[in-house]
Amino acid sequence: MARQKQKIAIGLTTFSHEFLRISVAGLARLSKNSILVIYNDNPCRPLKHRTIRKLGFRGQLHIINTDENVGHIRARIAILDYVSKNKIDAPWFVFANDDDIVLNIDVPQIENNIFAIMGNAVVIRQRVLDVLRVMDNPDDYTIDGVDTQLYAPHIALAGTFIRTKYAMEFGEFLSSVADSITDITRDVPFVIPVDAIMWNMFVEYMRQSHPEMSPIYMNQTNYLMTKLNNSCYPTNNQRDGLVARATAIVAAAPRGNE
Repeated sequence: MARQKQKIAIGLTTFSHEFLRISVAGLARLSKNSILVIYNDNPCRPLKHRTIRKLGFRGQLHIINTDENVGHIRARIAILDYVSKNKIDAPWFVFANDDDIVLNIDVPQIENNIFAIMGNAVVIRQRVLDVLRVMDNPDDYTIDGVDTQLYAPHIALAGTFIRTKYAMEFGEFLSSVADSITDITRDVPFVIPVDAIMWNMFVEYMRQSHPEMSPIYMNQTNYLMTKLNNSCYPTNNQRDGLVARATAIVAAAPRGNE
């Protein structure tokens, strides 16, 4: 499939601004066709444009500073709402986390019935040295299957190209069920699998609202994730249980003139 230089909006959430030296520095090497929208979920530390410019990003920039900590999912909903209300003109959208790197934003030319393009992701799990290397050069990694792994495909919202039209529509839906999502994720004893929850909700939303549309997978690496902390991550059963409950929210929600 041919490549075309299209504008793409990147929705980045952050709390610990130190991580922006990973994510924003990585974005600085990409095309200036990108539009960066950052949601700063740290009310104690306002984020300024000059901070991002010092990290090398030269594309169109929008920063949303918050008065309260709203959490990862609501921060992403706020980004979608901001893009919609400010009529940011980009046919494609991608989410990213502040400690990850978007490696590629060249969207292939595809059929109109495709709403998302999944790719691969590299995951750095153990060595700080590997993270320091990719901060200097995001292409400087070696897949060894232990410390650095390849997810192919990467089934998650972050790093997946989404048609902006449907991302905005999904954002409106998420706003209407945000309290229900909070109810199922409140006080869980592990890191909330935000990307798995939101991706599966999005796929279910599209299945019900636009059954003629579908996602595709392309064997290209678009995203690099760093997982060095000792946080308590969910087991497969815990993750799948949360995803199932979140997807059930979509299935139960009224739509159209029902």
